Amino acid sequence: MDHQALEGSPGLKKDRNNAQQGRNSQDAQISAAQPPAQVNGAADQSQTGAQLNAVAAPTRDTTMANGSYSEGSTDAAESSSMPVLDQSWRQGPSNKSMGTLVDRLAQQCYHDLNKTLQDMAEIGDSQDAPQANGVLASGPQDTSQASIEKKQMLMTFASDQRDRFTKMLVLTDWSRNEEEMARLIDVKVWQDAQRAAYANAAHSIGEIKRAMMDFKVPAPNIEGAMELLASGKASWIPDLGYIPPKRLTATQLLKTLEDMNVALATRLNLHDELPPYMRDFDVANGRATFSVPTEFEVDLSVADEDPSSPFYFIDLRFLFTPSSDGLNEQLRAHIEPRVNAALAKDGLKGCYDFLHNFVLTHKIVILADQARQLVRYGKWVDCVKCEHLRRVLTVQYWTTMKGPKHWFEIGIESGKQKLGSRRRPTPKLSVRWFRKGNEVRDEELDFDWKTLDIEACLLHVIGKHCLGKLSAVQGGIKALAANSQALDVQMTEPSTPIEDCKLTIGMPAIGAPLTVRIERITGRVNMSPPCTATLQREQALNTDPSADIPRVLALLVCQILQEQVRKQAEVLDWQEVRTPTTSRAKFGTDVWQRSVFLVPGWGPKWALAVSFGLVGEKWWVARLTDFQPGERTQAMRDVDSLRRIGVEGTSSLNPTVQAGVYSRELLLRIERAAVAEVSYSVLSKELGDLKILHHSELHHAENESTSLTDHVSSVKKPSWIVSAPTFVQFAPLMQPRRDKLWKPWAATFIRSTQHAIRISKSPAADQSGSIRHDIRLSLESGKFKTLQKALSRARDIGIAFNTTGGLALQLRTPFGEPFLKHIQKRLRSIERLDGYVTILQALGFTCTTVTPARLAFSYSSAPHLSAQLFFAADGGLPVRLKLQPADSNPHLRIQISLEQGLNSAEPRAFETFAHLLPFTLPFLQATDRLEAAHLSGRSFAVRVRSSTWYSLSFKAPLPTMKFDALVRNERKGKNNSVKWHLTESSLGGGNGSTTTEALAEALKTLYRARSDRWQGINNSVVADSVGMGMVLEKLNELMESLESAKETNDLPTQGTPALASASITAATAPTQAGKQGQQHQAPLSTQGPAREQGTGRKQGQKQDVIELD
Repeated sequence: MDHQALEGSPGLKKDRNNAQQGRNSQDAQISAAQPPAQVNGAADQSQTGAQLNAVAAPTRDTTMANGSYSEGSTDAAESSSMPVLDQSWRQGPSNKSMGTLVDRLAQQCYHDLNKTLQDMAEIGDSQDAPQANGVLASGPQDTSQASIEKKQMLMTFASDQRDRFTKMLVLTDWSRNEEEMARLIDVKVWQDAQRAAYANAAHSIGEIKRAMMDFKVPAPNIEGAMELLASGKASWIPDLGYIPPKRLTATQLLKTLEDMNVALATRLNLHDELPPYMRDFDVANGRATFSVPTEFEVDLSVADEDPSSPFYFIDLRFLFTPSSDGLNEQLRAHIEPRVNAALAKDGLKGCYDFLHNFVLTHKIVILADQARQLVRYGKWVDCVKCEHLRRVLTVQYWTTMKGPKHWFEIGIESGKQKLGSRRRPTPKLSVRWFRKGNEVRDEELDFDWKTLDIEACLLHVIGKHCLGKLSAVQGGIKALAANSQALDVQMTEPSTPIEDCKLTIGMPAIGAPLTVRIERITGRVNMSPPCTATLQREQALNTDPSADIPRVLALLVCQILQEQVRKQAEVLDWQEVRTPTTSRAKFGTDVWQRSVFLVPGWGPKWALAVSFGLVGEKWWVARLTDFQPGERTQAMRDVDSLRRIGVEGTSSLNPTVQAGVYSRELLLRIERAAVAEVSYSVLSKELGDLKILHHSELHHAENESTSLTDHVSSVKKPSWIVSAPTFVQFAPLMQPRRDKLWKPWAATFIRSTQHAIRISKSPAADQSGSIRHDIRLSLESGKFKTLQKALSRARDIGIAFNTTGGLALQLRTPFGEPFLKHIQKRLRSIERLDGYVTILQALGFTCTTVTPARLAFSYSSAPHLSAQLFFAADGGLPVRLKLQPADSNPHLRIQISLEQGLNSAEPRAFETFAHLLPFTLPFLQATDRLEAAHLSGRSFAVRVRSSTWYSLSFKAPLPTMKFDALVRNERKGKNNSVKWHLTESSLGGGNGSTTTEALAEALKTLYRARSDRWQGINNSVVADSVGMGMVLEKLNELMESLESAKETNDLPTQGTPALASASITAATAPTQAGKQGQQHQAPLSTQGPAREQGTGRKQGQKQDVIELD
């Protein structure tokens, strides 16, 4: 193979050497024989070097003309110099560099080698000679056909490449003298331009000669024209001498026509074989009229009675419109000879074939002309295209629509019948319809070929197209909503070709049904009623030919419903929340659209959701999560859980509201139902955690909720249940865990109903409103009679009794929050309020106001004193105490202590408070009188340590002395009694008290005295409520009687004035503060001074100073 590849190498080298030697010798001869080259032939003989354009130049003293040297001056040589040759080709695109040529040759060689190797691999290996690792086995060479083909392919490749590279080698040698070659090409270009100029000149002369022919005017024969126009004759016209025939008379003419009629009738009935389509004829007036329905009528006649003589053509009339009434001269000149030729050749059959094909073609021409008029003028401009090619008319409609095209073709088919038919085929007009590029074979297009109207044909095709398209859409929508009873899809077919077919899609809540039409002219989808959603879907369907129309329309119906809800929700200030697309699955199947709304007053955790589908819309209560990163880096809130709202049909809402159409009133009722559902879910969860039995009327009556717009069944259902009551067992709810002796004071069940939300005037975005709960229960016999009689008759107190033992309560709690504890507290507060009223009436107090929020009563008539208790929002603790009159009530001194006692955890705190009011009243009145009497000298002060413990201080100028007044319980057998105990203060010793002998004797006298209301015991006095005031009066008289004796005593020791001053200061401030009802008080205690034993007098004095600050 190598030997064969190198066979041409010696010849190639020899040719190359010969060419090189020949070129070198030729160059040497040229260079020796000629002087140096000159520019355009003009140069100095003494100069050496390269010559431009390879033209030898003469010396300075000679001139050259047409290649011959002549003597002359230098100026003459310069004037006769050759023009500069055009070298623009060097920068043109056809001038390729040598490097580009080499690169392309190498690239071509590489591609050819790859292709050769691939072709060799496709041939396959021969099985005759096994190989090992690509080396032929020992033995004869492989001579199989595959091996020979591979070798031949490889040798062909090598030979082709050798030729290419040989040419490349020659070009490489030439490139060494590229400047000389370029000069040669310049001359060649100049010569080609000269040749082209000669040819163009000859062509231009010929064109001018041809154009001048139109300007020649033949010489007119004016004299002959004048003679012919004047006399109607011309002497220069020769006379042929013809004798005109005699004109037939009327009788001769009538007889001739009758003879012709007889001849035609005899021939047509007896001799000629009529074609099937020309058997409808009539003979009259010497002619036979053949009629072909919807095509033509032709009149034929004969000139001889011989049956073999041919018919000849007389006239032709068209039986379709639009057409001409008769044949014009031009058309007759075209038809008559051809009809006569067909009659002479094939008889009536040839006549029919010619005229039949002519009429079919003429009809197509008329339709094509009408189609061109539609394209150019009127409403079909830019919407229709037509193409008339030979005898086929193609009309494309809806050209502005994107996607596959639609058209129909009107042409002439052969008319071949089915197999077995003996009837001769006859061409006829046929129509083929293509929709989306595919031929429609299952539709029959019925065109009127008698009245040709391309617009009617176009409307007929488009009408069938629209009807088929909308029918397919109807079937697709019904397939998507196979189980839906709410969806109503109907097709309306047009009764006239002018009307459009339409598809109506209705649902109970959509109001006006969605109507879908297809414009016949443009093919665009048109929907009504107009709204934002329909406009968007119209644009999508008209721009996207691959859109799934049934799914788009189903989605549109849901979007229209969604838009109605959004509009009404915007009126109610509902805010729509964006949720991730992953939350769609939580709404169940058949959900096309969904909306989640934040309702004012619901707070950030709860929302009202609605899902839209072909089976109707469903309303949900949704619990939302916190903000999470959204799909496009925007924070979103996902749906944590859903709870279906059970609602009924809307016709029972209001007679003035159209059934099924969303309105503001309808959404408000849905909101109320949702509020009740949220409250029930919260309450149900709480009761479930406590394992307390409960049930709801709505959830008990219906296992499954129905859609708001589902069709109402034949069974009459109850009207809309806005808030279904929930029944909860009373005893497990109210029984204290530790009190096993507790007995229920109400019937078995509590009835709880939830109502609308109350929102503040300027609520925050995430603020929850308060929901009203109505609690109803039946009391046991005899319960709360006292409270029922004393209860105030106000409408806003939130509590009411009826005569049959029913109790109704109203309370408000934050929406969506657990409220079972609020109900428990409110019921306990009612029980507690009944106990308060009972205690007050037992003590003889007069209740003026009794409500769950406030209890007002008067506990003294002379003077008139009253108290008001303000309870917390749930009717429980803490309690705020207000005393009246606000400037003179003696209990203002211990108001804080009394309030602390009311809010303590003691089970009988209110009873203690109620007893303390009348019990401490005489004592506090007495202290007020003493403080008023000693106001100028500030010699008497009262320190309140609790409502049952008081410190009385007498100061200079009275004898300095402190006493403690305490309220103590004394048990005598089974009876308890409350007494006042007045004792000397146990904090004495270092507090400035001076017990003189006179004072000690006076106190002993007091401790030994007694009265009906009080008596002295050892070193103290015990008194009842009235007697304690008498004791204070006695004590004050005793201290004033010793005042004169104290003035005669010696001056006090050093430090005493300062101590006395501090005591006076401590006494003055509590007195003033006590009258204002705002003094600081010690904690409530009933244990007397035992708590401060061992602290010393100085410590007590320091405490006085701290309280003054």
